[in-house]
Amino acid sequence: MKKLTYLVRCLESQFKRDRYRCPNCGSTQGRVIDRKYLVTQLRRCQACKLLFRTPTEDPSANESYYENEYTNGFAGVMPTKSTLDEMIKSNFERTAKSYSYYIDVLAQLGLTPGHSVFDYGCSWGYGSYQLAMAGFQVTSFEVAPTRRRYAREKLAVATVDHMESAAVELAGKFDCFFSSHVLEHVPRPSQSISHAKKLLKPDGIFVCFTPNGGGKHRAASPLWSKLWGEPHPNFIDEIFLDNAFNNSPRSIGSSPITNARLPDQDQLKVLNSLDGSELFFAARNGSAAGDGIPSTQ
Repeated sequence: MKKLTYLVRCLESQFKRDRYRCPNCGSTQGRVIDRKYLVTQLRRCQACKLLFRTPTEDPSANESYYENEYTNGFAGVMPTKSTLDEMIKSNFERTAKSYSYYIDVLAQLGLTPGHSVFDYGCSWGYGSYQLAMAGFQVTSFEVAPTRRRYAREKLAVATVDHMESAAVELAGKFDCFFSSHVLEHVPRPSQSISHAKKLLKPDGIFVCFTPNGGGKHRAASPLWSKLWGEPHPNFIDEIFLDNAFNNSPRSIGSSPITNARLPDQDQLKVLNSLDGSELFFAARNGSAAGDGIPSTQ
């Protein structure tokens, strides 16, 4: 039923010209990369390089969707008290959302207990909790108010309610801006990147994990096309991220990552073949100019 509602909504938007603009930068220049269900397309913006689904959604509906409709697996469903107690007892090690791998990658980047981390898109707080248990000083944001409240009340996660005000009030406070499977959900990934650059210290590190929208993963996986759609209106790949941080030392690879260390110079370090299902990216703040969003005026 939900898929039918989504497809009807896409069908109704077929002849609305603004639903074919890049949601990230507003450009009208998008090249079709993939198609599904006759009425949806994946396009590459020729300006900012984002892969985005058309017809696009109204950005103002984003919070409502994640508050009222999004129930995708572990991240979307808040556990009962007894289930949560069992998860906490094992520090989530026997669950689908153990953060031990992500914490190891942060260590590879030189981040150690005591460093400050902003966890962007924390859902109901399971990742933020584990980052805190690993010794990081964690502040988090989640767009859905109910999940944000659960994280704060059930897992004692320090949350902020609004990214725009947090980027001003907490500017320059964090050693790391971290997100796990979030950028593919947001209407404007470059706006999230802009907030990250403001929140980070001059030498802080931006870290994201996303489904891999890259061409090498497409060639390796018959499931590639299934990863973009209603819950993933964007597809993140090395081309978009390299463009967004084109003046920063940066590393990219597909999981598992064993040597995430950033290059010394303002260049891209490719860690492996990039054909895995999860994409890793990290970049050092400070030397990057702008947000990777070209002007469309």
